Amino acid sequence: MNGDTTTEGYEVERCGESEAIDEESTVSPDAEDPLQIFRMPKKMKLADNVKNSDEIISKNQRFWRETLQNQKITKVLAPMVDQSELAFRLFTRKYGAQLTFTPMIHAHLFVNDGTYRRNALALVKADRPLVVQFCANKVDTFLAACRLVEDVCDGVDLNLGCPQMVAKRGRYGSWLQDEVDLICEMVSAVRDYCKIPVSCKIRVRDDRQETISYATRLVDAGATMLTVHGRTRDMKGAETGLADWTRIRDVVEAVGSRVPVMANGNIQFPGDVERCMEATGAVAVMSAEGLLYNPLIFDDANAHVETWKIAAEYLEYARDFHAGTSAIRAHVFRICHHSLLEYEDLRMRVSLEHRVEDFENIVEELGKRARADAEAGKEREVEARKLFESIRNGQLMDAIEVSKQPHWISKPYFRLKEVAKESIVGEGEKTFREKQKEKLAQTAKEMGVSMKQARKRERRQLTGARILEAKKIKFPPCARCGQPAGQGCVHSKCKKCCRYQCKHEHLDCKAHRYLFANLPSESVIEV
Repeated sequence: MNGDTTTEGYEVERCGESEAIDEESTVSPDAEDPLQIFRMPKKMKLADNVKNSDEIISKNQRFWRETLQNQKITKVLAPMVDQSELAFRLFTRKYGAQLTFTPMIHAHLFVNDGTYRRNALALVKADRPLVVQFCANKVDTFLAACRLVEDVCDGVDLNLGCPQMVAKRGRYGSWLQDEVDLICEMVSAVRDYCKIPVSCKIRVRDDRQETISYATRLVDAGATMLTVHGRTRDMKGAETGLADWTRIRDVVEAVGSRVPVMANGNIQFPGDVERCMEATGAVAVMSAEGLLYNPLIFDDANAHVETWKIAAEYLEYARDFHAGTSAIRAHVFRICHHSLLEYEDLRMRVSLEHRVEDFENIVEELGKRARADAEAGKEREVEARKLFESIRNGQLMDAIEVSKQPHWISKPYFRLKEVAKESIVGEGEKTFREKQKEKLAQTAKEMGVSMKQARKRERRQLTGARILEAKKIKFPPCARCGQPAGQGCVHSKCKKCCRYQCKHEHLDCKAHRYLFANLPSESVIEV
């Protein structure tokens, strides 16, 4: 474990490298330090289900409407797998996000796998109000998962919007929307037996009336808030297209008087939140992909700064709040997407590195190159900022025109049709994807294999390169067992041996985040 366990059972971590290690080592999730990280313990036991009183159900029913209204919440960070982790949630809060959702958590694993539960959820007091989102397809499993987190968040959400094939194979997300009876049963169970309100995030269905009926049944079952994504489940990847705000308005008009409805889709520029709320009648707006490519779109004053500056600041949060490598890599890719298309060597480095300091070096190098480009393109930058300001003030956005703007300024990512792509590049030039496809075709021809096989081999080479890159990091041996010692461990021990020594000798280890120096002897558990 990465920390000690409090009297309530929540594991505590230290936040940031400059954190003093002689502070109180056992605190609860309600500790005074708003940036103290705590995690769910590996071992948890649920008491028997006790049905909520009508008073509690009524209170939960009112909770989100009153909270959104009283705190004037209109800007919401969406749940995203491995992307709305703690570091990113706090980063977006700094720039305007008022309500955040955790990444989608698999309810079955969360209930049955202690290691998954501990790693899936990192929390701090400052990240409130917070909604924990689960995917599930069994009533008892969803209820148990919700009850496990009812003391550490403000609400739970059932994912009914994920359109990916993994969700289809797992029978959850938007692929569960055809089993409305089962969904309503899950929602009703949480309404009746969980202390906090339950909400649902859905996609619109192919038929307008079906969407309205679907939303109405969810509210009847006990959903206290709905988030409606204005795309169907088939609108994904290259076929994503634009979200239909009129479909969201249908749901608002049908159930908006009973529960708050949030809109999701097409949030790409400052000003889109207000336009979406006006067009749909929604009480708040949720953004997912828009925030991934520009985490500052909720902040009108700072929305279009240099991408490398945004990435550098995110990496500070990633370091302080222990973001995982996959999350860091994905965020750097997306924040610096347009610049990395210009510098293929840096793009490859992002895909290979593992440590925060390595990503920081990449972003620093990207900043040097981008500043040189910006110096040579001052007039283009001035024109781009004028264009972005006009769009913020209501001018209709031209995706092709926006895509042509300088790569070093944060801007949306568009999935453009081939005709539009022709308009972006110069005459006779190829887009990045076309160049990559051409390169792959040449490789397949040289190997005498199909394009599919060539792509598989390319991915294997990339995986191998990542492993080799990781092996370059040399760790000194543990002074006790000879295994690699933890990087920065003051006792020169591996994680397990360091924990043993710290527990028995009442020591602290900042690198492993063990805090035993101030514990009374009777509280130390023998191992």
